[in-house]
Amino acid sequence: MRVMKSGLTLIEVLVVITVIGLLVAIAIPAVQSARENSRRTFCQNNLRQVALAIQSHESSNGILPPLYYGSFLKQPRNALDEFHFHSWQTAILPQLEESKLHEQIDLSLPATDPLNQANLNSTIATFLCPSSPNQNSKVPEILAWNDGSPPVSNAGTAARSDFEAVVGVDFPPIPKRQYSSDLRGIRFGVWGEPRYDVKTGSSIGYRVARLRDVSDGLSKTMIVGERAGRPDWYRRGKSVDPYPYSNPGQGMDHHQAAWGISTHIWWMIFGHDQSINDTNASGIYSFHGSGANIALADGSVRFLSEQIDSETLQALATRSSGDIVESE
Repeated sequence: MRVMKSGLTLIEVLVVITVIGLLVAIAIPAVQSARENSRRTFCQNNLRQVALAIQSHESSNGILPPLYYGSFLKQPRNALDEFHFHSWQTAILPQLEESKLHEQIDLSLPATDPLNQANLNSTIATFLCPSSPNQNSKVPEILAWNDGSPPVSNAGTAARSDFEAVVGVDFPPIPKRQYSSDLRGIRFGVWGEPRYDVKTGSSIGYRVARLRDVSDGLSKTMIVGERAGRPDWYRRGKSVDPYPYSNPGQGMDHHQAAWGISTHIWWMIFGHDQSINDTNASGIYSFHGSGANIALADGSVRFLSEQIDSETLQALATRSSGDIVESE
């Protein structure tokens, strides 16, 4: 009896392999796109929680969280002090169900005091975007407060945040500022801000803020946006200079990357001609590809395209300029 053997020819095998390769090539981008959409949605949910916590803080305390939180000084005396206060993100920990951590942080000491670093190294998932690629999982080399003088010692490390307050926009013309605390030309947003003597650079007060100050409309004014990837420096989706910076005069203040530490107000203000996803040293920056998530003062969250025109972006960043816009 003759037995017939079945099998595949070489050509048939090659055809099968080619078809499988095509299917994989089609499937991989679709899977990657689905994963990124999921990450973007997760980021939006985190940002929404932050915005609602800010609203809840105002409801409980009568004012928005201060940019410079804590009691070791009444307010920043100069720009150097601004790098060492507790942040607005520390202020909303109770509203994010992190009351125990909030109680453990010693607000009578600077945020950068070594005694506070153990608590400030606690990762807060709500402050992070899952699309952010970080070469530094912690913010390294936190510099200790030195009573108003330049810091000289390293206090430790701190956990990161991918979100930042949208404080305002810098508008010309101010040809030359003698002090970095010269805030003329800035159109401010929802948050409060320090006030300085333009001639001396010394502090003369801090304007506390309330949502009722927003005359342009809560649904048309940003309060928080993505500033992802810090302290590593990125520009237009590419790594420019991971921390520690090769040129310390460029990049950013690495303290601003820590959720628990404040920064000089200029690091929370972006230029009038700056676009979304330009650089994470300032402005609004994400790794979502075509835009970034922002939270509005009414608690809603929007995804702003990189193609948004500068006038619309500026209008969204200011609280009372009369430039009311509709966000996409």
